[in-house]
Amino acid sequence: MYRNTAIALLATVALATLAGCDPKPSTPKVVNVKSHTCSLDAIDGSTEPLVHVKPGVVKFSGWALDDTTNTVPARLQMFLKDAGGYSYVLDVVERQERPDVASYFKQAHLLKSGFSFESDLSAMQKGVYAISLTMSDEGRVAICQIKKNMIIE
Repeated sequence: MYRNTAIALLATVALATLAGCDPKPSTPKVVNVKSHTCSLDAIDGSTEPLVHVKPGVVKFSGWALDDTTNTVPARLQMFLKDAGGYSYVLDVVERQERPDVASYFKQAHLLKSGFSFESDLSAMQKGVYAISLTMSDEGRVAICQIKKNMIIE
């Protein structure tokens, strides 16, 4: 009896596969690309390449655009990665106008490339953090490495 059940189950899976029905749900593919056009202008007002901050609320400001599509993607996130490889994700909710960026690239559609936000980092471990920005839009994620590090003291 068990043999017949197993054969029937295998036959069902085989027929479903031949008919184009995949028993596993498919997940949409996400394309990751590198972008080199971003800047974290200041961390708590400091423009230095290595910024020391105290645990608590920290302000970040800068701009970002996906240079592979020449667009300002809809979603922007900041990743803070510690020496142990653990990443913290900060959502950048509100974008700001950066007429200087649009003027530099001579493209008016890059006006909303700016960002400025505050985040409470008091729950994060003390240590050094590498920083990157990710910009996502319709199945694409552009990753831009920041040339600054932050130390939470």
